Amino acid sequence: MKGFRWLVIVLFLLVTLVPFLWLILASFKTSSELFSAPFKLPEHWSWDNYRSVLESHPIPKYFFNSLILAVSSTILAVAIATLVSYAFMYKFKFKPGLLLLITFGIFIPTNAFLVPYYFIVNWIGLYDSLAGVALVYAGVSLPLSILIVKTYMESIQHEILEASFIDGASVHRTFFNVILPISYPGMTTASIFLMITAWNELLFANLLTQSEGTRTLQVAIRFFLSTFSANYPVAFAAMVIAVLPTILIYSLLSEKIIGGLTAGAVK
Repeated sequence: MKGFRWLVIVLFLLVTLVPFLWLILASFKTSSELFSAPFKLPEHWSWDNYRSVLESHPIPKYFFNSLILAVSSTILAVAIATLVSYAFMYKFKFKPGLLLLITFGIFIPTNAFLVPYYFIVNWIGLYDSLAGVALVYAGVSLPLSILIVKTYMESIQHEILEASFIDGASVHRTFFNVILPISYPGMTTASIFLMITAWNELLFANLLTQSEGTRTLQVAIRFFLSTFSANYPVAFAAMVIAVLPTILIYSLLSEKIIGGLTAGAVK
C-alpha cells in the first residue's frame, strides 16, 4: 500500500512538474534550439527572451490590471460570502433550498453563460472596463467562496453566539465583533483560491475587454502567438512571468489554505 502511494505521488509530480520545468527551459532557448532539440538544455542561458517580453509590451501595465482584477473581485466575493455564511448560521425558512441552490452553482459550467454575461456587462455600460470583468469574476466564484467560508463558520461553537446575545449584543454587533474576527482563516483560504483563479483567468478577460488599457497579463500572452508570427521562446518567457505570482502565493500561504479547508472537517 505504501509503495502504491509513492507511485501515485511520483506520477503526480511527473505530470505537474515536468511540463513546467520544460516551459522554464524552453524560455531560455532560441527558436532554432527549441525546434531542433526541444528536450535538451539550452546551449547558452540567456535572459534575452525575458528582456524582449518586458521591452516589446507594457507588461507592468498588464500586471497591474491583473492585480486590480484579482484583488477587487476577491474582496467583493469574500465580503458577500461572509455575510451569506453568517446568515446560514441561523435557522430560517427556505434555508435548505437556498443552500442547495448555492451548491448547485458550483457545478454549473461557467462557459455556458458567456453570451449572457457579455450582454449584461455591455448593457450596464461596463464593457471594456476592469469593473465589468471584476463583477463577473466575483459572481462566478461566489458559490465556491460561500462554500469555503460557510464550512469554516460551521466549526464555530454555537455557544459563542448564544453568549453574545446573552450579553446584549445585536445580530449585527455579534457579526462584526465576534464572528468576523474568528472567521479570518476561512476568509483567507477563500481569498487565496479566488485570487489565484482570477489571476489565471483568460476566457472572460478576453471576451469582456478590447483595448490595451484593460488588457490583463493572461490576455497579453495570446498576442505573442499571432497567426502570422510566433516566437515561442518569448511567449514561454511571458508565461513563466505570469505564473510566478501564483506559485509564490501558494508557496507562502499553503498552510493557511490547508488549515482553512480542514477546519470544518472535524467538530
